[in-house]
Amino acid sequence: MSGAAAAPVRGVIEGFYGVYYTFQERDDMIRYIGSLGFNQYVYGPKNDRQHRMRWREPYPEDVMESFSRTVKVAEEAGVSFVYSIGSGVTMSYASEEDFRLALEKFEAFYRIGVRDFSILLDDIASEFKHPADGERYGSFAEAHADVCNRLFAALQARAPACTLSMCPTDYHGAAPFSAYLHELGERMRPEVAIYYTGEDICAKEIRRSDAEAFGTAARRKPVIWDNYPVNDLAMRPELHVGPIRGREAGLLEAVDGYVVNLMAEAEASKIALATFADYFRDPVGYDPERSWTAAVERVAGEKSAAAFRLFAEQSLESCLGEPNSVRLNELTQAVLGSFRSGTPGAAGSEEVRRLEELLTAFDEGCYHLKNRMSNVALRNNSLLWIETLEHWLWMARRALLVLAAIERGEGFEGPLRMMKESLEEIDRAPKRMTDGSLRALAAFALERAEAAGTGKESSR
Repeated sequence: MSGAAAAPVRGVIEGFYGVYYTFQERDDMIRYIGSLGFNQYVYGPKNDRQHRMRWREPYPEDVMESFSRTVKVAEEAGVSFVYSIGSGVTMSYASEEDFRLALEKFEAFYRIGVRDFSILLDDIASEFKHPADGERYGSFAEAHADVCNRLFAALQARAPACTLSMCPTDYHGAAPFSAYLHELGERMRPEVAIYYTGEDICAKEIRRSDAEAFGTAARRKPVIWDNYPVNDLAMRPELHVGPIRGREAGLLEAVDGYVVNLMAEAEASKIALATFADYFRDPVGYDPERSWTAAVERVAGEKSAAAFRLFAEQSLESCLGEPNSVRLNELTQAVLGSFRSGTPGAAGSEEVRRLEELLTAFDEGCYHLKNRMSNVALRNNSLLWIETLEHWLWMARRALLVLAAIERGEGFEGPLRMMKESLEEIDRAPKRMTDGSLRALAAFALERAEAAGTGKESSR
């Protein structure tokens, strides 16, 4: 089965909250996804004020000139540029003026070559904000269907090549789905595509049966909006650089398209995107591990691939539910077991030696990624997470120094103080790395230090 044939739309969406891309980053991303076989780029960053909160305002002239250049970049890359408005936050669906302004916004992008449009009605309260809406429409679904139908008709009158997609207010869930979705599907023209994220907003798995059930309710095959690797809102401490998993091979046969929501970190997003491209090409034969190995080498570069892979293995926390820091956890538990067993010479045990080797690999890898990696954009995207991993490794090294000093009957106040400082750095860090299992090592070192009493100052 060919994923490309099953999913005619293979896109990405710049649809996250927070600082969105510069035009340089966006143009580079469009060229990259084009090289991978993607064919659509949806523009919809939540914090673009002219896209969402102040959608009625036209863009400044210089910004439209930049958009015009981006549309040309997309055309050259074989990628359709989709402009969306997130008007649902403030729009009055009954207002002819609001409808005119929405169409006017689309018209501005039509003039620079855009033919594909979207209206995002997600993440809004499912109730009318304007009295006129309640007077004109019997339901929220009726209002959304009417606006979409009229927008689509106006776009078709402009050019039959124009398309419209929409994100409904209820864009995730499981059968039987909401009355809103059923009514929307019944009232909205079948040519208007509709987004679906799976059972959850950020789904661990998306199955063919999920898409089929949603399609039955919406009366059309959905376009999957995959919220991986996006890392906005509560996920901002996470860097999602693992491969896509949990997407059923048959899923692509049940959808009309698939768009991947990007991270704020554009360059780091490219790793997951390369694995999505492999999934699209061959969903049956897709191998996440093999795809990930190739993706890391492609983005980080051959000389940095091993170091970045080791770093990335400590950053697998995400909606996909993959275990994080597996090797680190195993070695940490083995070290704790060795010390707790009371075996003499635990500080010099094979278990400690193996953990120290991994910590040294972290240290060397982090140094390389910060100072030697040729992909500077990836280095900059990852820097705060790299430094957080460094805090963890130094905390662990100092915990081992404390335990070794106690075992030898030597002073341990110096490494104990520095271990506590590292823990404070970890607690202050805005990013998360590892599975946190090293905290148990620190807690054990503190426990042993308290039992031993305050030791003499040890040399660094």
